[in-house]
Order: sequence, then structure tokens, then C-alpha cells
Amino acid sequence: MDYTIQEFEKINDSRGDLVVFLKSDELKEQDRTFGQIYFVTFHGENQIRGEHYHKHWREWFGVVSGKILVRLKDVRTGEKEEIIIDADHSKYVRLETGPYVVHGFKSLSEYAAMINYANGMWSENDTFAHPLFNQEWDEE
Repeated sequence: MDYTIQEFEKINDSRGDLVVFLKSDELKEQDRTFGQIYFVTFHGENQIRGEHYHKHWREWFGVVSGKILVRLKDVRTGEKEEIIIDADHSKYVRLETGPYVVHGFKSLSEYAAMINYANGMWSENDTFAHPLFNQEWDEE
């Protein structure tokens, strides 16, 4: 499955934390085209966002507040992964997903927020719904 988890140091002082989310020299040449940056919030526990995939985009996600359960599924192979990303972790965690990887997010805290960079512009022609938070997850 085409995804990567990376950890980064948080630079912190009395004012708070500073984390470099993504640098151009970390991107492959084909991913350096600017797409969109999102700020996604979850108001309440068990709120679900995402649950879709793209055929052409790569995306990078970082949890900046709260705790989020991430489910990933490769629609081509059926391979699945489940990850918890917690903003209170001692290191910053960034998730990168590639094409054909369904990504779904469920808040595990009362409030959560993510930053998301996509290397393409949103298009309904390249966004395909695929539920991940259903009863069949463990049965598949």
C-alpha cells in the first residue's frame, strides 16, 4: 500500500510548538505542483471525515490538535491499515497517502484538527467515496 508515516521533532518553548509540516525538497519532482492546503476540524468524538480515494493525487496529513483514528485501504489490493495519530505525542507525525489509497479519519477526542496538503486541485472526477468506518472493517 502506498503510504508513509514520518515522525518529526517538535521545537517548543514557552510560546508553544513549531513543526515544519512539509518542505519542497522532500517531494518528488512530480509532486511539487501546488494543489491545495486544507485545515480540517472535528467537533465531537466519533466524527468521521474523508472515506474516499483519488486516482491521481498524493496527500499529506498532520494532526495538530486532538487524537484521530486513521483507516487506510488500498482499493487495488484490499490491504488495510489502522493508525492512531495523537497531537500530544512527543513527536509530530505526518501521514502521506498515494493514489488509490482510501483514507478515513475518526476523531477520538472532543475536538481534533488536521492540516492536509494535496498536490492537486479537488475534483469530483478524481474523488471516489469508499466507506471505511463500517461494521465490515474487521470482517473483510
